[in-house]
Amino acid sequence: MKFSKSNFGWLFACIGLVLLLALSVYLGVSGFFYRTGGSYTTDLVLGQNIEAGLHKNEATSLSLNFSGGFLPDERLNQVISVKNAEESANLYLRAKVFIYTSQNQVEELDVVQNSNWTKNDDGYFYYNSLVNPLEQINFCSHVIVSNNLQVVSWKKYILTVVFETLDQSADILSLWGVNPVQNV
Repeated sequence: MKFSKSNFGWLFACIGLVLLLALSVYLGVSGFFYRTGGSYTTDLVLGQNIEAGLHKNEATSLSLNFSGGFLPDERLNQVISVKNAEESANLYLRAKVFIYTSQNQVEELDVVQNSNWTKNDDGYFYYNSLVNPLEQINFCSHVIVSNNLQVVSWKKYILTVVFETLDQSADILSLWGVNPVQNV
């Protein structure tokens, strides 16, 4: 192919489009706009004190193993706390607690939440204040095995807690549908 002035425009456009495609793929794969993080380790044992570090606009999950040998409505000791790892951002915070059952279904669990946490109809627990930079707060002291949950004593289950954060500058109502600090 011989290059001429008439072919140069097409060549320039093709190279530009390839570079834009490469940049788009990089930003999409790297999670530049929204990242997730957390502990996906399943060797944490129910009953240990656990702390999760939170960053703005992020979902962080903690997964814990436990056996099914518990009675309905039994309260299991489990202290979970979170810390705002950001040095200059106030964060909105919500959490959801659930387990994977032996039938590969997701069942929500209840917890004995600490002060300033409220459970909403959507199944999330919302923190009623902004979490200040580097502030540590307690989420719960106990996990409650529901009456509806059919656990088998010889099977293992994975209890998962997902914490979601949004920066104070985010439009909280359009993203979550709830403003947890509205009445504060």
